[in-house]
Amino acid sequence: MNRYKYHIHYIIKYLSILIYILTSHTLNAQIIDNDQVDPRIKWEQFQTPHHRVIFPKSYRRQASLLTNLLDSMRYYASEDLNSHPRKIPVVLHANHILQNGFVQLAPRKTEFFPLPSGVASNVEWLPNLAQHELRHVAQMDKLSGKLRAPFLEQFAFAMFGIHLPAWYFEGDAVATETQFSTGGRGRMPSWFMPLRANELSGRSYTFDKNILGSFRDITPTFYLTGYLMNVHLTNQYGYEIREKILDDMRGNLFRPFNFYKALRNNSASLNSQKLYKSSIDSFSTVWKEEAIGKKIMTALPTPSSRYPQNYMLPQYDDGKVFSLFQSPQKVSQIVSIYDGKSTHIAYTGQQLTPYFHINKNLIVWDEIRKNPRYGKNTFQVIHLLNWKTGARKTLHLPDFVYTPSLSADNKILAVVRVDPAGRSSLLRYDLATETLVSSFLIPDGIHIQQPQFHSNGQKIVCIAVSALGTSLIEFETTTGKYEQLLPWGQQTLERPIYAGDDIIYKAHYNAIDNLYRWDRDTQTIHALTDALYGAFNPSLLASDSLLLNEYTPDGYRITLRPIESLTQILPASTKQLLYDRRDTEQGQHTAVLTDTLASDSLSSLPYNSISGLFNFHSLSISSNNFESLDNFRPGVFWLANDLLNTSQIVLGYEYDTDIRKSIYSADFTYAKYYPKFSLRYENRGQIGQARENEQSFIQFDWREHLYAANVQIPLSIFRQHMIYSYGLNLGTSYLKRYDVNMRLSNFNEEIAFPMTYQIYFNRNMRRSTMDLQPMWGQNFSMTYRHLPFAGDALSGNILSVRTGFFFPGIISNHGLQVRIGFQHKTGTYLFNNDIPVVSGFGYFPSPRVDNTLLLSYRMPIAYPDWTVGPLAYIKRIQARLFSDYQNIQDSGIAPKTFGVGLSADVNFLRYVLPDVNIGLQGIYINDQRASQRVVPVFNISYTY
Repeated sequence: MNRYKYHIHYIIKYLSILIYILTSHTLNAQIIDNDQVDPRIKWEQFQTPHHRVIFPKSYRRQASLLTNLLDSMRYYASEDLNSHPRKIPVVLHANHILQNGFVQLAPRKTEFFPLPSGVASNVEWLPNLAQHELRHVAQMDKLSGKLRAPFLEQFAFAMFGIHLPAWYFEGDAVATETQFSTGGRGRMPSWFMPLRANELSGRSYTFDKNILGSFRDITPTFYLTGYLMNVHLTNQYGYEIREKILDDMRGNLFRPFNFYKALRNNSASLNSQKLYKSSIDSFSTVWKEEAIGKKIMTALPTPSSRYPQNYMLPQYDDGKVFSLFQSPQKVSQIVSIYDGKSTHIAYTGQQLTPYFHINKNLIVWDEIRKNPRYGKNTFQVIHLLNWKTGARKTLHLPDFVYTPSLSADNKILAVVRVDPAGRSSLLRYDLATETLVSSFLIPDGIHIQQPQFHSNGQKIVCIAVSALGTSLIEFETTTGKYEQLLPWGQQTLERPIYAGDDIIYKAHYNAIDNLYRWDRDTQTIHALTDALYGAFNPSLLASDSLLLNEYTPDGYRITLRPIESLTQILPASTKQLLYDRRDTEQGQHTAVLTDTLASDSLSSLPYNSISGLFNFHSLSISSNNFESLDNFRPGVFWLANDLLNTSQIVLGYEYDTDIRKSIYSADFTYAKYYPKFSLRYENRGQIGQARENEQSFIQFDWREHLYAANVQIPLSIFRQHMIYSYGLNLGTSYLKRYDVNMRLSNFNEEIAFPMTYQIYFNRNMRRSTMDLQPMWGQNFSMTYRHLPFAGDALSGNILSVRTGFFFPGIISNHGLQVRIGFQHKTGTYLFNNDIPVVSGFGYFPSPRVDNTLLLSYRMPIAYPDWTVGPLAYIKRIQARLFSDYQNIQDSGIAPKTFGVGLSADVNFLRYVLPDVNIGLQGIYINDQRASQRVVPVFNISYTY
């Protein structure tokens, strides 16, 4: 099974209610993050009756403000469920720039990434995040809260992940974050835009497609689809149905299809399909009324494609339009557009939000970088590129900086900075000397976003976000003073720019995203667009012309429009985006981080991850890591993890049914410092055969102690469109055999400290959504193993080199892989293989393997988006052609084996994760001695 890479690990784990399920409970669908933090960070903690808040010392003030609000948030998150969540640790990663969060069990905790960024919002980030995640805590404890540590947290998490669909628990959490704030995604028109555009354009996709996604079409997330279904459900049956559904499920925790039966029992026999159709029918009626009299504007010509394309942030420079291009077929990149054709300028790498700014040949943009060893320590860098000369520079500015903007003369760069305490400031840098010119510290409680210069360089306009909502703020660079231009409100403001002394920006005053102009002289607001789906990202082409993005069902298009205010000034009362009936009720609760509601009055204690070393939480079954059903080993593991992912203890027992022997084990991993250390002890039974005479063998058995140690230094970094991973591994072990049931000669009772050394380096291009493998990649690994301390009884060594290269195929998203391995073996290692062997290796007699070569060509065949009842949803069908060579110096150009494979990317049982690839490949063995010339092989693998 290992030979043919049967990756059935997740399928078995996922369908068993006795194991750990990696289910995502995040705002942005991020998988639970097990990376570490820099050990130099000093951690503190607040202890309250319901929460244990763990935070970096530098983030103490914000952590204190949040802690004072968590009890009220907990009440809002659990009241309608009649849930009483137990105390839970809350870990604040204030050195992590990504905006996200998740809740998990095993061990029980929730992690927040609390720093605000340039991502557009209509409400403060951290309170909204906390309200969302605490809803997940309430959901988990309501459904499976009686299953607790020290033995049952994995089991509880598995029950939650198996029974409650992701669309429901995430949609319910979005409803909660919206209900108990003045903003939230439920009041952001841009969030509904993909589904609304599809429905109004006649692209009414199926329920499965809208929750599981598509490669070929734009679909809403399961968050959005689930939110609308949740809202429709409570609008029709009242808010008490949420508690009824979870009570029904909790009382029948081992019932198959638990959620769907509970939904049917507590509604008019609804199932998910009927609820989805009823929800879409209801909201489509509203959307059709909003669309009356509106139409899509004429777009500038761009290259056509059969798949969606986004030409974001259009800007004009030197006779060309520049845009940030995004497509499922290609990696994000800045392109220039002229005469309907696009030209690649630069890849942008990973960004918090799509962004770049261009002025007089110079392009600037921000990118995420990470600490090579500590994945939860991230930061931003600023790239500068002269697109005419190709000259490039990277600025490493302090802490976390966002959305750089160039002054009209390209002498000054403005950025927003967030410091380790969570406070915002506006920085101005001299580009020639890369020195700080000025810094404007923003009042505590206000975060600024997306700065833009006035043409005279003496004013900068920014978006402001606070507990009171959003606004526009203007800075005078000469005096350091600032002025609030708009009253606080719940608008999602984006991309303000100057048009003379006026300001153009995006808002949603009429419940649709459009562009507006604030008139400085009259202090009034004029609408510039009346888009069908949404208008965004204004930039000036000339004093009387505006480039902008308009959203369509096929992605963001570029439109050129004269700057003309509509005859009617925006009414004083604006249209609210209301879908949830409770939005119209009085007494709305809002949680905000302000001094009027909370103060930094809590006393803290130091936190050390060592305190959680013996945090045992779960029992989990074991069967040889589920790599092979033919070698199933039932057993049980007892797991302990600390809250910062720095240590793990696993105590285990397994029974090998093939040889009828028990295995006792203990593993310890410590990953706080630069090297990762792991120790393992095994006590296991073994069997062997010895020659009794010329014609017969006799079986014997023994037990053995195995002590193993390993040191790893795993490193990885991002550099624009490239991902690098590299590192070192060092391992050794000590084996002592005992209780041999017969007297033997030449039987080694001790193998002392064999050594293994590995060094590796990988450089691969980021993959687009449709890529089956990196377009370009170079991967190298060297391993050396020997027995320097084993004495005369054992000797030998093995040196292996493994390489892999990726190349683009004939057509987009096709790919060629070339994998070459070499090894040199002596002594005890003569029959070991440290390089990949050829396909079908076990079906023919093979001499010693010195080298192997694999040529593999992968290609997508179709993107069918087929639904097979409730069982499976097929997103993509792909094919693979391959040929394997062994000992090339002897075989010449004739491959040892070759074949073809066909597989499908599938989601089973409407689970959003994992994405499973299931397929069949046929191997032809080019060897007359083969026991079987044609070998069919079944493959299952998975990705997150």
